[in-house]
Amino acid sequence: MSDTELERIKRQRLADMQRTLAAKKQQAEQPKQATPEQILKQVFVGRAWEVYEATKRQYPQIAGRLFQELAHLVETGRLTGQITGEQLYGLLRQIGLDVRLETKIQVLEHGELKSVADKFRGN
Repeated sequence: MSDTELERIKRQRLADMQRTLAAKKQQAEQPKQATPEQILKQVFVGRAWEVYEATKRQYPQIAGRLFQELAHLVETGRLTGQITGEQLYGLLRQIGLDVRLETKIQVLEHGELKSVADKFRGN
């Protein structure tokens, strides 16, 4: 291998490394896009996450778009304050989504939570 070939290879490797470094730097400078879940963490309280997960399971396509819009409203400041599970459920009902949630009825007896079935059985 001659000296000129060696120099050419060195220049080529140096140029490759510079391109890689520039690409990494450009990627680091771009603002990270927050996911809707990360944005909605700021406003969801109580059972809102339970309603959110149930909606995603039952209506995956609609839920994706809906929660992106909610996140956009939070980002732009048009939606402020906290969103409870009841409020989110009410919003979903208003737009025509009947989200089914698991419901349990429990009774507190002598400091112990019992299901209604256990209560009727006498346990």
